[in-house]
Amino acid sequence: MEKLRVGMIGTGFIGWLHARIYHESYGAQLAAVADSDKNVKKKVKDTFGCDFYTDYHEMLESGKIDAVDICLPDINHVEPAVAAAEAGKHILLEKPMARTAADCIKIKAACDKAGVRLLIAHVLRFDPGYKRLYDAVKSGEVGDVIHLSAERKNSRLLAERLKGRTSMLFYVGVHDIDLVQWCAGKRITRVYAQRIVNINKKWNSEDCIYVLANLGDGTIANFEYAWTLPENFPTGLKSKLEIYGSKSTAFLNRMNQGVEIMKEKGTDLPYELTDMLHWPELNDRIVGDLKNELDHFVDAILKDIDFVMPVEDAISAINVIESIMESYKTGMPVDVKEI
Repeated sequence: MEKLRVGMIGTGFIGWLHARIYHESYGAQLAAVADSDKNVKKKVKDTFGCDFYTDYHEMLESGKIDAVDICLPDINHVEPAVAAAEAGKHILLEKPMARTAADCIKIKAACDKAGVRLLIAHVLRFDPGYKRLYDAVKSGEVGDVIHLSAERKNSRLLAERLKGRTSMLFYVGVHDIDLVQWCAGKRITRVYAQRIVNINKKWNSEDCIYVLANLGDGTIANFEYAWTLPENFPTGLKSKLEIYGSKSTAFLNRMNQGVEIMKEKGTDLPYELTDMLHWPELNDRIVGDLKNELDHFVDAILKDIDFVMPVEDAISAINVIESIMESYKTGMPVDVKEI
């Protein structure tokens, strides 16, 4: 059976999970890993037995890979994505696509010119729960969508870990902006946002961002983002999506995923809600949403089928984020520019 030879760029938390999934995959071969940290080499060699490069350009020129998976900080997405396209490699690029719509368009243009495939890794598109909400709207079960409500709140430990290297809009908010537009089947046209920077100011990070958004036909949506949950919050994440329609309502709560662990007093996390969806392990292999996403990338390349997420959707989400940032800086509603 033909396998897709994949090269990883970046071995941070999410990059390492990606690498493991390709290594465990029946349809892909983890052919190489590139990371500027040469100290990662031994771990990569011992775990995966693949080639290692400190310069991703050398990996792109090696002739040993068909595709690349880029898992770098969002500020560093443009250059490697364009380089990979120019080298003729198909690309999976972690969300957010980039920090500006202009940079997103630059990446897409490079891929179009080179004739390579590009999938932006919005992992929640591969969560069966969110897909069920999408199907409920698409089939007419919900009726006309009246309003939507999205919430994604994390522990303040996330602000401490990131130390202002990115905004919560790029790191987590982009998920819900994409999901709302996808499920509603409409683009956001206008936003009004407010932001608070207080307890996370020492980390140069936001406490919370609240957004009211208009979609194309009078539908409205609200978004609640925060990095203010206490450090011992059982999951470190509180998220939901609610859709209210003329025929029915649809709710998704992703806080409790079915497994609860209660521990003795005195432990750091006496009550734990375990991840059973995104990247849990079963029989020493990663399963769940992330595996679904990477399997789709591999299958779509090998079988020449369409990706389930158009690049234009990823660009639109960044375009909305730029408008949200303008709104909370000016204190005024902002019309989302057409791209």
